[in-house]
Amino acid sequence: MSDMKKAMERLREGLPAKGWTITSYGPDRSPSKSLELTAVSPKKFSVSIRLLDRTRRPRPGAPSMIYVDLTSECFQVPKNKTADKY
Repeated sequence: MSDMKKAMERLREGLPAKGWTITSYGPDRSPSKSLELTAVSPKKFSVSIRLLDRTRRPRPGAPSMIYVDLTSECFQVPKNKTADKY
């Protein structure tokens, strides 16, 4: 198992201990079937983590990468407060 796959496995095992809920884990819908992990946090965050494995990528010699897309709920300044205090 490659180091990148091991890293994805550690994320799958470790995120729940930090309060995250894994909503999906497995191959995505792309032709290369990249390994993807999706999780949500009770603190209004969601994350999609994808392993772009060089052995499955169309460009020869392209390095393997882990792509992380983190999304958060929009922040709103509380009433009677100003944004410069945050």
